[in-house]
Amino acid sequence: MGTEVLVGVDVGTTSVKAVACSLSGEVLASASRPTPWRRDGAHADIDPRELADVTIAVCAEVASDDRLGAPGSADVRGIGVTGIAETGVLLDSAGIPCAPALAWFDPRGDVQALRDRIDRTEFQRATGVRLNSKPSIAKILWLQRNVPGADRAVRHLCVGEWIVAALGGDEVTESSLASRTGLFDVHERTTWDAATEIVGPLMPDRHVWAGERVGSASGDIPTVLRGAALTVAGHDHQTASLIAGACRDGALFDSMGTAEALIRTVARTLTRDEMQHLTDLDISVGWGVLPGHQILLAGRLTGLSLERVASLLGATDRASRLALGEQALVSSRGSQAPRIEQLDNESLTITGVTDGVTPGLMWRVAVEDLTRIVDEPLAQMDEAVGPRASAVVAGGWIHNAMVAEAKRGQLGGYLVSELDEPGALGAAFLGGVAAGLLSRPQADGVARWLR
Repeated sequence: MGTEVLVGVDVGTTSVKAVACSLSGEVLASASRPTPWRRDGAHADIDPRELADVTIAVCAEVASDDRLGAPGSADVRGIGVTGIAETGVLLDSAGIPCAPALAWFDPRGDVQALRDRIDRTEFQRATGVRLNSKPSIAKILWLQRNVPGADRAVRHLCVGEWIVAALGGDEVTESSLASRTGLFDVHERTTWDAATEIVGPLMPDRHVWAGERVGSASGDIPTVLRGAALTVAGHDHQTASLIAGACRDGALFDSMGTAEALIRTVARTLTRDEMQHLTDLDISVGWGVLPGHQILLAGRLTGLSLERVASLLGATDRASRLALGEQALVSSRGSQAPRIEQLDNESLTITGVTDGVTPGLMWRVAVEDLTRIVDEPLAQMDEAVGPRASAVVAGGWIHNAMVAEAKRGQLGGYLVSELDEPGALGAAFLGGVAAGLLSRPQADGVARWLR
């Protein structure tokens, strides 16, 4: 018998990342490959079969790593799959993809057709997301009208659900991913009838929580993976918050990646009035990866904008950015300092650059102004569901001294998650839950490995 391991894989926007870890949570091996998007300007899509092949290959690579023993000797007990939301796969009656999968950020989405069929307020009160091109339903409508064969689809699977099915698992609807589709009545935790009338009955009938076993790895896949318990480990933001200990009632998880994602967890079902109010504020409402827990999710362009300013200042590597943070701490911001005035996906605007503006001062200005843009959603979340009880911050930017100071001013006390690849590690943990080897976190939200 070889080393018992759990495999977690995070199908992300930039790359597909996998880890193999022990039952005590020690990461033994990791691997990644670029996510194989086909890009054309703002458009990006992917061949579902190619994505499955890449993901399965990455899982097999970590499970066959020399650090686990002789090649092929690892005993893979569980596999969890987390990743991006909104992107989904349309399958025909034979279970074969019948259309490309559009990227979550791809603007192709038949929003007008949706608006012609459903009222915006009704949509938000049911689905917990805004009526725009991002939810899966808008992308499905576009595919059905523009891609030959897409109208043959009888099933829609989110990316994590599709990879699990490709590994030999059951076709299921996982609640945190379903909450991003526009096909799902979040309040009732069931398929939304109005969406079914528009695009057809595409959601699998079996609704599960992340961590539920949905079959065993089997079929035409690498031998080293066969027999492992399978689970859909949910939306990557929530999976990361779980392993970071920020998945309990009242907790805030602040993930400072390219986009800054703010996640508040609550141990109750929000009312439809609350859902409408929050989505009007551009805060989505959905189910988390823990049974009975909902999440509020807001995103801002903090990380992307910090990246742009750092590059402008010539700080293009980790060391120079850390040094810039130290310089900013000793810089004083006066009334005549520059300001960040506008920002969006494409650019940001800096005004008021005068004589005497140093890189350190410019970095202080950028960090303070960009940190301030999340003051509003944080306050709105507190008003909606009560003050946060704790905060965990993750992501590389929090190690910058200026960012850390700004976050202390904004959040007060917080913990820093030092985990590498928390999405993949959280998925591995939930793979252990599916295998019956680990238990879900209890009220304290702590993911406990075997010791």
